[in-house]
Amino acid sequence: MDALKKILFIHPDLKGGGAERVLVHLVNALPKDKYQVTLFTIFKEGINKKLLHPVIKHFYWFSKVFRGYSVLQKIIPASFLANRLKVNDYDIVVAYLEHVPTRILSGITNPKVKKIAWLHTKATPELLSRTFRTFEETKNAYQSFNNIVCVSQEVKNSLLHIFPQLENKTLVIENTIDFSFIEQKSQEVSFDIEFDSKTLNIVSIGRLIEVKGYERLIQIVKRIASSTDIKFKLYLIGDGELASKLNAIIKKDKLENYVQLLGFKENPYPYLAIADLYVCSSFTEGYNSAIIEALALEIPVLTTDCPGMNEILDKGKFGKIVPNTTEDLYKGLVELITKSEELNLLKLKAKERAVYLKAQNSTHSVEHLFDTI
Repeated sequence: MDALKKILFIHPDLKGGGAERVLVHLVNALPKDKYQVTLFTIFKEGINKKLLHPVIKHFYWFSKVFRGYSVLQKIIPASFLANRLKVNDYDIVVAYLEHVPTRILSGITNPKVKKIAWLHTKATPELLSRTFRTFEETKNAYQSFNNIVCVSQEVKNSLLHIFPQLENKTLVIENTIDFSFIEQKSQEVSFDIEFDSKTLNIVSIGRLIEVKGYERLIQIVKRIASSTDIKFKLYLIGDGELASKLNAIIKKDKLENYVQLLGFKENPYPYLAIADLYVCSSFTEGYNSAIIEALALEIPVLTTDCPGMNEILDKGKFGKIVPNTTEDLYKGLVELITKSEELNLLKLKAKERAVYLKAQNSTHSVEHLFDTI
C-alpha cells in the first residue's frame, strides 16, 4: 500500500466566513486513504473548528490577535516562519488564503516540498503586497510556488494581468460546497425572531465590512420603501466593523421595519431557507460561497457584477446580475420586489442551477492537482 501524502493547509483562523467554511469542507472531504491532512491556523479563534473531522490534525501559534501582529508579519523573515512550521515534514503545503499564509510558505527552499497558493479574491498589486515589504518581494514569493489556484476565471485574469509570467502555473478550481450539510442544517429551525409570511424576505450573508456594500444596500432599501406599498424586509447575517455604523443608519432613517441586522449565526441556513430573495451587494468578490449556498436551497439570487458571478450564474442565465453601481442595484431590486413573475422565474432558475452545481461539486480537481504536482 502506498504511503499517504502528507498535506499541510495554512489559514489565519477558522472564524465564520465563507472561505473558512469552504476550507473545512475541503479538508473533511479529501479521501482519508490517500492523504494525511494537517491544518495549521495562525490563531486559535474560530467557530468552524468544531466542524473539522476528528482525523484532521489541527494546531495553531496564538490564541488571538495581539498588538503589533500586523508589523511582525512583515518583518520576521519568511524562512524563519516556514522552518518553525517544520514544513519539511510534508509533501505538499497549501497557503489557502492570500497574505500571511502565502508569505510564510514563500520561505520554503526545499524543492521536495511542493507549494500551492490559493487566491480567493480579485488581485491588485496593493492586495497581494499587503504582508510583504516590497512589490518585488511579492513577485518573487508568487514565482516560488509550484502552482497558484484561483477560485474563478476572473480572479485568474486579475492575477495574470499583474504577473503574466505565472500563466503556466496558474489554474482555476472553484470552491467545493457541502450541499448535504447545508440542506440538513437548513432544517434545524430555531429562530430568535419572527418572520412575516406576508412580507417579502430578503437575506444577505457576509461580514459587515466596506467591500460588501451593505451601506449602499441599506440606502437602496430606504429609497424603495419610500416609493412602494409592498411589504419587504432585508435581513443581514454577519458581524464586523461596520455593525454600529449600519445600526445607526437604520435608526436615523427609521428603517427598523425594513432592515434588521441579525449578527453572526453559527447556523445561517434556516434563515437563508425562508428567504424569498438573496442579494449580494459587494463591490468585489472572488467566488461568493453564500451565492452557492442560496442556490443550494433554491433561493433566487440578485447580485452585482463581481468576479465569479458569471461562472456561478452562467452569465446571468440562473440569477440576476446587474452592473456594479448603486443605481443598477437599485433598479434590479425594485424590479424583483415589484414584479412577482420575475421573482418566480428566478426561483425556477435557481432550482435548475442547484441540480447542475450538485452534480459538478467534488474534490476531484483538487485531488488531481495533489496527485500530479
